[in-house]
Order: sequence, then C-alpha cells, then structure tokens
Amino acid sequence: MPLLRSTAFAGLTAVSTHYSPLNAVWLGRVTRPFPLPQLGHITLIFPGETAVSCNNVTLNPSQYTWLTDVDEPMILMGTAVSQAPCLVLLLSPGFALDMADFLGISPELNQLMHNVPLPQGDELSYLLAEMVKACTPPVDLLTADDLMVEVVGELLRMMRLRQQALAALTPRKQSTLDDLLPRLLQARQLVEARFLDDLQVVDVATAVSLSEFHFARLFKAAFGESLYQFIKRLRLDEARFRLLESDLSVTELSLQVGYSSLSSFIHAFRRRFGLSPSQYRAQLQS
Repeated sequence: MPLLRSTAFAGLTAVSTHYSPLNAVWLGRVTRPFPLPQLGHITLIFPGETAVSCNNVTLNPSQYTWLTDVDEPMILMGTAVSQAPCLVLLLSPGFALDMADFLGISPELNQLMHNVPLPQGDELSYLLAEMVKACTPPVDLLTADDLMVEVVGELLRMMRLRQQALAALTPRKQSTLDDLLPRLLQARQLVEARFLDDLQVVDVATAVSLSEFHFARLFKAAFGESLYQFIKRLRLDEARFRLLESDLSVTELSLQVGYSSLSSFIHAFRRRFGLSPSQYRAQLQS
C-alpha cells in the first residue's frame, strides 16, 4: 500500500508509477489546492481537524465522503494554513470492478457512490481515523496495511447494503432514485454515528429533508427494518461489545445503551442473542 505524498498528487512526479493495482492511500497536510487523479477511482476523503472541500463538496472534521470519477477536474482544497492531516484513499477501477463482481453488483457503480458528506462515527470512519494515526510519522505500515484490509471489508458490506437498498427502490423513477438513495444512506450513517442519543424519526427525517411519514416508509422499504428496529439492533450490539470490554454491571450498561428499564433490556438482549446479559458474559469468560 504505497503512501503518496503531495508531490505525487501535484503532478511533480509520475503519479501512475506510484499506484498499486488494488489501492493507494495518501496522508498529508492540505496547505494549497491540488488535483486528485482522475483515473476512474473510487475516492474516500477523510478530513482531519480542519475543513476540506472537493468539487463543491465541503467536509468538516465530523464528515467524510465517497467521490466517484467526474467530468470536471477534482481539486482538493483545505483552509489557508491547515495543520491537520487529510486522508485520501483511492480504490482503483479494476479493484472496484473486482469488488462488484464478487458481490454480484452491476459494473455501473455510480448509483452506489454519492458525492455527499456522510457523518463520521460509523465503522468505516472509525477505521479511517485509525489509519490516520497509523500513517502519521513515524508511519506504522503493518498496522496501516491491516487497517486497509478492514476498510475494504467495510466497503464491501456498505456496497452490498447500497445494492440491496437500490434494488428495493427500483420501481421508482431514476430521477427519484438519484435523489432518495443518497438521503437514505446519509440517514442510516447518521444513526450509526448517534444511535446512543435520543433520536426520534422526525429528527433523522429533518436531517435529510424528508417528511417524517415519507422517510419512515422509505427507510423500511430500503433496508428491510424500521428506524426503531435499526436503532435497537445497534444498541444491543453495543451492549454485547461493552459486556466483553468492561466490568460494568448489567444495570449500568443498560442505561448506557439507552434503556431506562432493566427488565426491558434483559428481555431484548435475550431475544437477540439467546441468553441474558449475565449468562452471555459468564459464558464468554468461561
């Protein structure tokens, strides 16, 4: 996994000689505008502590985005003097097509990639943040390579999810799909980032500029579960993780993952995993 420096992006060296056939990643400080390669890549941009923009998409440090190949030049810009690194991850066209073939997805991937800001806080942004740490000098290449494998795995999962959502919405007009799918994906990732908050359907619907009723119906159609079911599943998964990683009591843990009733939490946990929280912890510890 070559680490490309700003000189490569700026065209001061032969960019093509730096690329792996699978992927490339660059870590650096965005102190001036420079072009990104336009070779059909899927490009992930993950800003550090300062805002960056590319092709009229501005990202603050709580967001990241996927960019697809576009007709106009892709220019990445930061603040006047940016002291924070920005991670740019490039997946080559051949690698993207191999991923699509593996997942049974049409080679036309543009419908699955959207040039819109996505909220950080989900699994992919967590992995990208860890890559920033690994790539910051002194560079830990072994960790960066391991994280890259995990990033690719998460991208595969997200592409499959997007394909399923697209298939569920296909009876609608193409213009409607182009408008709705990015909003629903933004909503899903917003919930992944904030599922421990007191989120209501109206809050998420408002965030993606849809009516509450319309959003609730579309979310369930696209992802096969209601927003409430999705949040509940994320909270129970988080509870399971915290059972293993902490010594918190079951009561404390239930409060941390948004349950005000201990009995409701135990009942929901048992229905999901087949054991009570205490039984689950005891079984794994033994």
